[in-house]
Amino acid sequence: MRRLTAILGYTGAALTVAAMLVTPFLLFNLFGRLLVRTGIRVDPVYQGGDSVRVVPRDGYRIVVYRPYLPVAPLSSVGPYAQVAWAPAHALPAHVEDEVDLDGDGRADLCAAFDVPRDPEARLAADVRSLGNKVQPPPRIGRQNYGLLIARANDRIVLRVPLSKEEARRARAAR
Repeated sequence: MRRLTAILGYTGAALTVAAMLVTPFLLFNLFGRLLVRTGIRVDPVYQGGDSVRVVPRDGYRIVVYRPYLPVAPLSSVGPYAQVAWAPAHALPAHVEDEVDLDGDGRADLCAAFDVPRDPEARLAADVRSLGNKVQPPPRIGRQNYGLLIARANDRIVLRVPLSKEEARRARAAR
């Protein structure tokens, strides 16, 4: 009797561990669908927000995103504008593009960067302000979420800090 109890106990424990390991994979789609229905979204500080305009270029496209304006009062990331070049594999070895952030027909910044073929290579960009909308530092690398250039999937993503007056204007427009 003692042996039967031990066998049943260990069998029950093994089945419980197996069920514990398999359950998340079986229920993953259900949990994902439930989360989508709640309307929860990833904070734009991580993904850049919604795209507002796509500018086609010769063999690639430039995607301009809605300006990110922090809502947390003590946020370490200031307001920024995100621009992405895609697909990265189709970009020339050196990119230098003027970008219109607000769609008024005038370029707001000029971004220049080299595109190494090695996807793991560090990127750096030189950004010039062509108006009063952005306040670019002389060289952008990976300083923080609001000031970076990085390769994400098959895109080159550039984030440039907005000027104080442009941030005020964007807040008033929302």
